[in-house]
Amino acid sequence: MEMTRLNTMPIDDKYWEVLEDYTYRTSKGLVTVPKGFKTDYASVPRVFRNVINSYGKHGRAAVVHDWLYSSKCTLDVTREEADKIFLEIMAEWGVGVIKRNLMYRMVRMFGASHFRKGE
Repeated sequence: MEMTRLNTMPIDDKYWEVLEDYTYRTSKGLVTVPKGFKTDYASVPRVFRNVINSYGKHGRAAVVHDWLYSSKCTLDVTREEADKIFLEIMAEWGVGVIKRNLMYRMVRMFGASHFRKGE
């Protein structure tokens, strides 16, 4: 469950900056997203945004997931574990079962090309 409050600010029409360290307790231990990290929350293609927004109840999960996928993250977490943490946090924050499973399946299918590649 969340340890600190998520505090972000938009920096352009796609990205948000984390304004202070954000720590979340997961089944794999504590994950701290550092101050200054840039996130797009959920990477939802525009065509699907009428069904799933980039942000919402799943926002905290998306920020932690973006950090776990980041090349700057040094935590010993596999891509599969990062995706399961994404699913776990969405469930904790009450994201509906259909929506969270759809989002989880999307990162499982399309996330490989992004894992530990970008900022």
